[in-house]
Amino acid sequence: MLIFRKISFLALYSLTSSVLAEYQPDREVCPQTEKTAKPVSVNTSTDNQTIISADDSSTHENIFSLDGHVVISDSDKRIQADHINFDNETGLATLKGDISLQSDAFRVSARNGQANTRSNTAEFEQINYQLTQFSGRGKADSITLHDKQTATLKKLTYSTCPPQKQDWVLKARQVKIDQKTETADARNVSVWFKDMPLIYLPRFSFPTGDKRKSGFLNPSFGNSSKTGTELRVPWYWNIAPNRDDTIHLNFMSDRGVQIRNEYRHLHTHGSSALNFEFLGDKITNDDRYLGTFRHSGKLNSGWKARADLSYVSDQQYFNDLGESLENSNITHLPRSIELQKDHALGYFLIRAHEFQSINVANAYQRLPQLMLDLETNHNKNREQYSLQAELTRFEHRDDVVTGSRLDLSPGVHYEWNDSAYYIKPAFKMRHTRYQLDNTAVGQKTSLSRSTPIFSLDSGMFFERPLQLWDQSQTLTLEPRVFYLYSKYKDQGDIPLFDTTIPDFRFAELFRTNGFSGPDRQSDANQLTLALSSRLIDNQQNRERLRLNIGQTFYFNDRRVTLTGNDPETSSYSNFTGELEGQFTQNTQFRVSGLWDHNTSQVNKAVIAFGYQRDKKHILNMNYRYQRNLFEQMDLSTRWSLGKNWNGFASWTYSLQAKQSIESAFGLEYDSCCWSIQVGSRRFLNNTGTENDNSVYIQLNLKGLTSIGPKFEDLNESKLGYRTRSAVQ
Repeated sequence: MLIFRKISFLALYSLTSSVLAEYQPDREVCPQTEKTAKPVSVNTSTDNQTIISADDSSTHENIFSLDGHVVISDSDKRIQADHINFDNETGLATLKGDISLQSDAFRVSARNGQANTRSNTAEFEQINYQLTQFSGRGKADSITLHDKQTATLKKLTYSTCPPQKQDWVLKARQVKIDQKTETADARNVSVWFKDMPLIYLPRFSFPTGDKRKSGFLNPSFGNSSKTGTELRVPWYWNIAPNRDDTIHLNFMSDRGVQIRNEYRHLHTHGSSALNFEFLGDKITNDDRYLGTFRHSGKLNSGWKARADLSYVSDQQYFNDLGESLENSNITHLPRSIELQKDHALGYFLIRAHEFQSINVANAYQRLPQLMLDLETNHNKNREQYSLQAELTRFEHRDDVVTGSRLDLSPGVHYEWNDSAYYIKPAFKMRHTRYQLDNTAVGQKTSLSRSTPIFSLDSGMFFERPLQLWDQSQTLTLEPRVFYLYSKYKDQGDIPLFDTTIPDFRFAELFRTNGFSGPDRQSDANQLTLALSSRLIDNQQNRERLRLNIGQTFYFNDRRVTLTGNDPETSSYSNFTGELEGQFTQNTQFRVSGLWDHNTSQVNKAVIAFGYQRDKKHILNMNYRYQRNLFEQMDLSTRWSLGKNWNGFASWTYSLQAKQSIESAFGLEYDSCCWSIQVGSRRFLNNTGTENDNSVYIQLNLKGLTSIGPKFEDLNESKLGYRTRSAVQ
């Protein structure tokens, strides 16, 4: 008896669990239990004993009979029936009446059935099943268990909709399950939506366990002004447990057929991925392609290897075929190979690095770059020694100055600290040497620069308890003083290989170099005064509010500049401030900016506000400004518009150019067991003169599949959420 029960549960569970998608209906709005159903508790005994009970029992020769409220249960399964006969000689069990099979995973009812405990076969008729761990239910005319690992179901249905309103249903004439290979083979499969056929497949197979299986994935479709109507058909190839490949056929009405290939390899020491796209473009009459290769892994003797290689066929590829504002505005494709050796004191790195420039000037290539970063351990000594070293060979595709650069920065720093304060004096000597090629007539080919750098960083910590909003809070006050001295060196003859001015913000007040690369070492005689304050919720142990303000005061003019720039003569930097926190548990905000004393103007500002009550009520607002460069605002929202209806929208608008840069909007109808989203996206291409327009439609049959493009790609990056149907 126990054998055939295990077989039947295994077969039914394998079938139903295999068709579950990544998202499920919301049980609060989509009840999955019929009102007339009376759930039966499963025996929770842990001794693995089989318990049998009935109103009456009898024995006649080899026949053992149970009558009236027959219950057979063990630790996790339960069978009920009106009548059970068991032939001890043949091993045949016959069940009649109101048959019920129940486990933690599902409940199954049948009208009658029989099983043979010796041949491990069984057959049940007029089956109704309902999953308990997942949403879903269905029917089958019969299930035949051929042995311990194979079964056949006939005229099967499956749906996650309530029985009184099955808006969609999957039907199959026959399904064969093989647990040995963990696969199922279905015949004459159709998906019906609102009593209309949506999909028909004469035959398809799917995995019944955790193993991946080769086959077609869900197709998607859409429309774009750059490519026309699109239909994407992906095919998944499960090469091995650690390797797979996905081939996409993208049919574009205006441009032709694009082939996309995504190969992944997970190995013992790391992972690799190879992506390739090819299109015979009917508009440009050219073969267009894009290839990327990424690798990360470990080698012998503790070395780590990384690779990031990309190549695109033409400069307009992303403008014509990019699917978002971010993709269409790509300006550089990276190509780098790295070898890194970690050490207890730091690391050693070997790198070859370059870019393919897209519609911008070519950049310098590092072929190769060697880097060494070492620092002694703290231990009990307060003093620490460090060394940063770099040797780089710079090449260029254009006829410009090239050469090699050696940059050495040995240093020492000391630290006194306590729970209430810290003092950190530091000294380092920066030496940089160049050997240049392709220089102009009369220009030196050998250059060097040595600069001593001294800094003194200090801070204090104060805190006091507060009682705010009827809660225990802690308010901190953290003043900080940072002094920096760096001797002036004339660097006008040194070329700019990879050095720029970093984006100025609060953290930049404490840098020892005002430039982002070694080609310039700023001269400095300056003092930075800063103050940080935090409001900490003691009960939840989190920051509710953080404030950072600071300013640097200069005792000398800054004479080291980038090529062609005048010396900086102001006596103080821009006043910088940052404020971020939460008004309530559902709201977050952030304000930061730079204020110029000399002009009494704001040079940079960022204002951000976010509200999220739940997945159906989200609002984000952002404002970004940088004087003489840009002024933009972002709005994004997802909001419930009533029962079953949700709206979502995002908008990026340039206040300076007075034009929309990117916008997306759409509507979602979300019912109990299915949803549909219709949306549109419009963004300005990288030339700033032409818009790309796209239309998206996606139908989600919850617990089964989705048809159409992934709507998360449209809204998740902007709105910070996924559509309701894609959230478990």
